[in-house]
Amino acid sequence: MKLKNIFGAGLLAPMLFITGSAQAASVSGQANIAGNVTVTANAINFAPTFVNTPGAMETGSFFGLTGGSIMSLSGGPVTGGTNVSGFIHFDQGVASPITFDLNYIAPGVGTLAACGSSALGAECTPAGSPFTLIQLTSDTVVATLQLNGNAYTGSAASGSSFTRGVFSTQSVVSGTIPQLIGQLQNGGAISGVTYSASFEASPVPEPGSMLLMGLGLAGAGLIARRKVSKA
Repeated sequence: MKLKNIFGAGLLAPMLFITGSAQAASVSGQANIAGNVTVTANAINFAPTFVNTPGAMETGSFFGLTGGSIMSLSGGPVTGGTNVSGFIHFDQGVASPITFDLNYIAPGVGTLAACGSSALGAECTPAGSPFTLIQLTSDTVVATLQLNGNAYTGSAASGSSFTRGVFSTQSVVSGTIPQLIGQLQNGGAISGVTYSASFEASPVPEPGSMLLMGLGLAGAGLIARRKVSKA
């Protein structure tokens, strides 16, 4: 999987891949993690391991989580559909190790116009970027990032759960939004940053159930049309 200049153009049309089977996984609940990350114009380099966020409550399948491992991202596309198997392993403290396969990088929710501003509260997203940069004070910035995918225990073939992961810088980054973007575009790196992230897993409906739901809605539509015709 590649990220072609995180802070440049090159938006890829989103494609969401959801896997499932007749035996949907029972992975559910919330995981809260913390770690270190270094960001360049072409990569998000996560430290290979993370720990649970101090004081946070892990629930459901993640209960008892103490840590795990996470892969880094480099190259392109910037946002949209992708396929990174085993992107995260929640394997410390949980009863059954949980794997998270990354399949979608959400676009940032800021505006391009705000990328030239250092006004307090400005929310910037460079063209095609997954990051939202927020000017917290006159000389500090925080960043957010959302990654979606599927989580499961054992093998993905046995079923999986749609999972959303929301990352946020835990330690603020010194500078203004224009300064940080210029630093990255000139080949620099933003390092020594800590992050926290929250993952929420919700079981995916079984394909059979989804088919029955679709047939039920179609049947309801036919009945409604018949009633209108009789009237």
